[in-house]
Amino acid sequence: MISKSSVEEFLLQTEDRNIVIDSRKVSAGDVFIGLKGEKVDGNDFVGEALSKGASLVFSDKAFDDQRVLRVDNTNEILIEAAKSILSKSKLSNRIGITGSNGKTTTKEISSFFLSKLGRVFKTAGNLNTEIGLPLSLLENRRELFSAQYGVFEFGTSTKGDIEKLVGIVQPDIAVLLNVGSAHVGNFKDIDELLQEKLSIFKSKRLSRAVLGGCDERLREFSKGLPVEVLLFGKEDVDFSIVDFAYDKGDTMLHFFCDGDRFVRLKGIWSYGQLMDLGAAYLVARLVGVEEPSVFLNDYKLPFSDRFTVSILKGITVISDFYNSSLESWESAILSIEKLKSSRKIAVAGSILEQGREEKRTHERLGELLSKFDETVLFTRDMAINAASKNVKPALVSDSEEEIAAWLQRNVRSGDLVFFKASRAIALEGVYKSFMELIESA
Repeated sequence: MISKSSVEEFLLQTEDRNIVIDSRKVSAGDVFIGLKGEKVDGNDFVGEALSKGASLVFSDKAFDDQRVLRVDNTNEILIEAAKSILSKSKLSNRIGITGSNGKTTTKEISSFFLSKLGRVFKTAGNLNTEIGLPLSLLENRRELFSAQYGVFEFGTSTKGDIEKLVGIVQPDIAVLLNVGSAHVGNFKDIDELLQEKLSIFKSKRLSRAVLGGCDERLREFSKGLPVEVLLFGKEDVDFSIVDFAYDKGDTMLHFFCDGDRFVRLKGIWSYGQLMDLGAAYLVARLVGVEEPSVFLNDYKLPFSDRFTVSILKGITVISDFYNSSLESWESAILSIEKLKSSRKIAVAGSILEQGREEKRTHERLGELLSKFDETVLFTRDMAINAASKNVKPALVSDSEEEIAAWLQRNVRSGDLVFFKASRAIALEGVYKSFMELIESA
């Protein structure tokens, strides 16, 4: 058990300091924390951190160096320090967001809406783990202390992750966007993954909840929640998407929430991102933004790696490299069907972290890919080959250059090319090679 005095000393020593947990990234004056991971123990790299200029180190181990402060458990002190910071904050609302897809998008839109009421603290980037979230709090504590609203993203890769994050933040508004097949390979089965996501509602401060109403499991669960519940989705929900279309590079959205609403959104939003907007809209309404949609005219999604649409020499090119799942493919296809093109071509790589579901996942992906006029499989990871059971690819290759050259020869003005794979597949290389060939042609 970490003592209160140890936590206070840790907070004092790390205030206004750059905190680093990877010794390779240490610069002069940084504070290095030796954290113990599943595969690597950061305490083994204290010497390297000091040699690179770390002015202070926290470690589980004792070192004969005044710059090294020993604590009983560096992982635990990080979490306790985050709890302490939050307890000293003046946040009137803490919003926790989780789901298989769309967490960061929902966090960003929610933060934008709430900024119309007061100052907002949001976890940086996708720092949504039991290490990343506390680090975000520690390094941005001044911003936290001046904020009225806090928006926190909760990720999970193994059983119990979300409950740990709930224990740190204790959100009063919990948002569960969806429970799909992303990361299912890290769990015993889909039900265990479902229970993991539902653990966001174990917060002791919970007073309101927002859930994805397209999932009957979430609808049924919501009936037993002893708090105010709002649902978003397509039918019989508090926020429903009626229709959407694309016009001159913008997105036209018709939704219903206490009446029909019509908004023009800057840029091309995918169907999944529109669903995320629905969740954020309900969060804003719960907190007190009377009509969130009036602020959307000038809002632009701050991403370049999620369903990003560009047009080059008459070719519509869509890149989606942030992550991949069957559900995100289905969402993307709904959006692509709304975009005008002569032919639709998919360049697909594997969906990772599927475990025992790997073969079935990629066979199902093949069914989805059959909706495209042509399909190219990028076999940097071989699991994607199972898609060939249900779609006949025009090309199968692990070569970035070969795929890019094939696309250059076969794609013409008026076509649409969609690139998507799990982030670790590095499909960006194919995309960049293709774009360079088209630009130079």
